[in-house]
Amino acid sequence: MHVQGHYFPKASSNYQQGVANISDTCVEISYDDQLISSYAISDITLTPGLAGLADELCFNDGSRFIPTDVNYRWPFKTNKLDRLERLEKSKWAIIAAVIFTPLFMWLMLYKVVPTIAVYSIDTLPRSVVEQMGEQSFTIIEKLALDESELPNEQQIRVQQYFNTMLNELSLEPSIYRLSFYKSEAFGANAFAMPHGRIVVTDELANLLADKPNALKAVLLHEIGHVVHQHSVRMTAQSAASTIVLAVIFGDLEGIAEVALGTGATFAQQGFSRDMEREADSYALIQLEHLGYSSNDFADAIQALQSAHTSENEHLEKVNNLLEYLSSHPSAQERIDNARK
Repeated sequence: MHVQGHYFPKASSNYQQGVANISDTCVEISYDDQLISSYAISDITLTPGLAGLADELCFNDGSRFIPTDVNYRWPFKTNKLDRLERLEKSKWAIIAAVIFTPLFMWLMLYKVVPTIAVYSIDTLPRSVVEQMGEQSFTIIEKLALDESELPNEQQIRVQQYFNTMLNELSLEPSIYRLSFYKSEAFGANAFAMPHGRIVVTDELANLLADKPNALKAVLLHEIGHVVHQHSVRMTAQSAASTIVLAVIFGDLEGIAEVALGTGATFAQQGFSRDMEREADSYALIQLEHLGYSSNDFADAIQALQSAHTSENEHLEKVNNLLEYLSSHPSAQERIDNARK
C-alpha cells in the first residue's frame, strides 16, 4: 500500500514529498523510488485522529510523516485511537457538549470556585491580606480620592463613634482603621478595603452629620464587609475564576499575572448582592446589640438614595436600570428589610 504525503526529518520544520510504503511489519519512506528511511510498525506512534486532520506518524527517531489526504487512516491504527474521532463526529456527543459545557462552566464559576474561595481565605497570611489591601487602596486613592476637608472636630467625633463600637464589639482596633477623604467620584459614600481600612467620604459625613446613629449604621455595614472578608473572598473568586477559564481555554500564560495582580481586582469590582445583604444583616444585628434601631440603617440608605438621586436627576431612567444591574440590592429592598 502506497500513501502520498510529507516527510519531516528529525527536529526540522522543512519537509520533502514522499511515499509511505506499508507492509505487515514496517513502513518505508521513499522519494522517486529512493529509500529514505524504514521503521518497524512497533516503533511508530500515531496521533489521535480528528476530523479534518491527517493521521500523523511519529517515528522513534523524532521524524514524522503526514499523509496528503486528511481523511486517510492507517490500517494498523487501533480502535482506541479512533474513539476520539468517532466522538467528535457524533451528533449526540455534540449536542451533549453544547448543553453540558455551559452547565459545567456555570457550576465551576458560581458554585465550586466561590466555595473554594470561602474555605481558602482562612489560610492566607495576614501579611498577604495587608499587601492586597494597600495595593488596592493606593489605586483607588490615586484615581478617586482627595485630601479630606472635613473639620478636625467632626473627624474626631466620627472616629469616637467608630472606636466605641469597635470596643463594644470586641474588634481589634489595629485591624479596623478609619480614614476620611473627599471624593467627587464616589460622592456620599463609604467602603471597606481587604485589610480593614474603612474610608468615609466628606460628603457622607456631612450628609449624616445630624443623624449620628445612621452614620454608625453605615460604619457597621462596612465593618461587616471586613468581618466576613468579602473583599478577600471576591478577589480569590476572581483569581480562581480566571485560572479556571485559562485552563479550560488553554491560555495558561496569564495565570502568573493573575496571581501577582489580585490585589488590584478589588479596585475594579463591586461586591456581589449576597455579600451586600450579608453586610446589611451584620449591621442590623449589631445595631440591635448596641442598643440602636434598625430604622437607623433605613434612614441612612434613604438619605443616601435621596442624595444620589438629586445628583443624577437628569439620568433617572438610566440610574434605575443601573441599580437593577448593580451589585447592590435595590435601595428600597434594603430600606424595607430594615423597617421590618
